[in-house]
Amino acid sequence: MKKNKISKILYSIVIVGIVLTLLALLVTPPVITAYFKRFQILSTENNVVTITYACIYICALPYVIALFKLKDISKFVKNNNPFSIENIKSLKSIAICTFTEVILFIGCVVYVKNFTGFYSEFFYLPISYIAPIFLVSFIAIFIGFLCLILANLLETAIEIKDENDKTI
Repeated sequence: MKKNKISKILYSIVIVGIVLTLLALLVTPPVITAYFKRFQILSTENNVVTITYACIYICALPYVIALFKLKDISKFVKNNNPFSIENIKSLKSIAICTFTEVILFIGCVVYVKNFTGFYSEFFYLPISYIAPIFLVSFIAIFIGFLCLILANLLETAIEIKDENDKTI
């Protein structure tokens, strides 16, 4: 009974995470516009605001997809069916999303840094754009490999479970 409560709580946390992420994506444009106005960064010639919006939403896409895949996994666990092929597919999809996130994030940071003419005090020091690249890349690659390992582990567990079910 305790295990079922924990899986329901985890499912609820994932749902709250999805709602908060979608709300954050809706609130992002006015917050960024206010930030750029406050520090007089707005410029019509280089479209910094539009490029920033595009980069945020491009980087958010794999994250949102991974959240919905995580919701699917937690739904199977909540329904006491964790050993399913769909969970393996979801874990592999999450891994692909995290590796895609690394590429998109690095591409967006490099594009904003080099091609928009946006040279404020934020990008003055290399640590201000290199540190986030390393941090996001490390975390995303770690999560991606963890999901691939868990997918292989789950696949082996399903094979063993099917073998045991056939012998009984």
